[in-house]
Amino acid sequence: MKKIRTVMPVLAALLMMLCLSARAEESIFEPQDLPVVYLHIDGGQAEIDRLNSSPDHSYRCTGSMDIIVPADYSGQFEGRYPQESVEGLKIHYIRGRGNGTWGMEKLPYKIKLEDKADLFGMGKSKTWVLLANFFDDSLIRNWLTEWLGDQMGLEYTPQGVFVELVMDGKYLGSYYLCEQVELSKSRVNLDQLTSADTGLPEIQGGYLLEFCPDDETPDVFETSRRFYLGNMDPSFDPADGGYENDAQKNYIRDYIQQAEDAIYADGGRYEDYLDLQSLADYWWIMEFAVNGDAFRTDSAHLFKPRYEADGSEGRLHFGPLWDFDESWGNAMPETRLCKGFNNTTFTWIDELRKKPEFLEYLKERWQVMDGKLEEIVREGGVLDQAAAIVRASWQRDDALWHDLRPNGQTGRDFEQEIEHIRTWVSLRREWINENLDRLGLLTLPLTIRIEGQEDRVFDAAADSFVDVYMIEAPEIEGKEFIGWADESGALVDFIEMDQAHTVSAVYE
Repeated sequence: MKKIRTVMPVLAALLMMLCLSARAEESIFEPQDLPVVYLHIDGGQAEIDRLNSSPDHSYRCTGSMDIIVPADYSGQFEGRYPQESVEGLKIHYIRGRGNGTWGMEKLPYKIKLEDKADLFGMGKSKTWVLLANFFDDSLIRNWLTEWLGDQMGLEYTPQGVFVELVMDGKYLGSYYLCEQVELSKSRVNLDQLTSADTGLPEIQGGYLLEFCPDDETPDVFETSRRFYLGNMDPSFDPADGGYENDAQKNYIRDYIQQAEDAIYADGGRYEDYLDLQSLADYWWIMEFAVNGDAFRTDSAHLFKPRYEADGSEGRLHFGPLWDFDESWGNAMPETRLCKGFNNTTFTWIDELRKKPEFLEYLKERWQVMDGKLEEIVREGGVLDQAAAIVRASWQRDDALWHDLRPNGQTGRDFEQEIEHIRTWVSLRREWINENLDRLGLLTLPLTIRIEGQEDRVFDAAADSFVDVYMIEAPEIEGKEFIGWADESGALVDFIEMDQAHTVSAVYE
């Protein structure tokens, strides 16, 4: 018995050492050059597995969050976003977020804290987002877009910082901690409606809307020209936390329809309904970056304040910017999608581009944006500064995720990807500056001639990379299709065309 009693303390000590060793193993990742977000999930790995396997983001976990900042950290990019370490922030819930990225190996998350916190000087909020940027081999495209939007003066452009993420002791890689697009004092700061507001002037705003939502709810509606929108805040869907208020719902929908009608009317005063600078700048950033989600998904937004700065009724403003990880030439060879003005489509802007005065305004705003793009690509400029911030973190992230990256087929490492962005931006700027007079060219009728078939007229979007390459030539046994030729027999570069053509399929 005495021998057993002697052994028991030894076993207990050994067990304690093993537990401490395991805990040390879990917390092996320490801050290096970037802040580290540590998430501690109640229920441990079993809860994390349920969280990560929830297809509709409905499963939520609770826990706490620490942000540990390296001693020599002074804030990212020109000293912005300083932050002291903070521990024990209680998490009301953490859930998955995103569409295309959800289901990938490296997952994005949305966090709602129990109490508001001002993280990195971005303003007090309960809601924060951790973007994985898994489709972006540079990790910086969303940040670049937000820098550009901020420089162009687009209101409420979300801000964010590069961090590293550790969840219950497991290092998950390099993440982007940023603001959520939402109506609040520190985000999209508009007058907030209540369910009791039914009369003027309160009913004028504010409203936050999203483009083309893909679900059928009381918040989704369409204009007479099939422009689909959804109410984000206020929501008129009680099943999603909103309230019923036909006066507000009808007001904002009628206002948007009036704006659309003014755009399409001869002599219509569309400027009374639209904030033209935000529309022009928002379109230019979407179009320049060749954002595949532009004006087609709920990543695009617009909002209406109650009043403008001069006291007049608020107009429709475009933004905030969101979701640019698959733009800026991502996953593309250098020269692909560097050309063209119609790589994004939006019926309102296409109609406005037919109006000489708005076309000239677009050209003026391009000159402003072109100067900002020069700041991005110059040696030692914004791109190089962003690369310096994230370079070491990218290496650690790549060591974890390299074999699983969806864009890994490009074969570019970090330095090559940064140079790819620089080259792509430079080529796209060059094409636009050389072709700015073509900005009003919207469509070109092409007559497609294929031997043995009737001619087809294809009304292609001028300069559109996507549309013209949707023209399929028939297969001919023993021959290889090499392209389309004009009447003279010369192969056609569709993006350089500025007049109607008859084109024929060429084989060899």
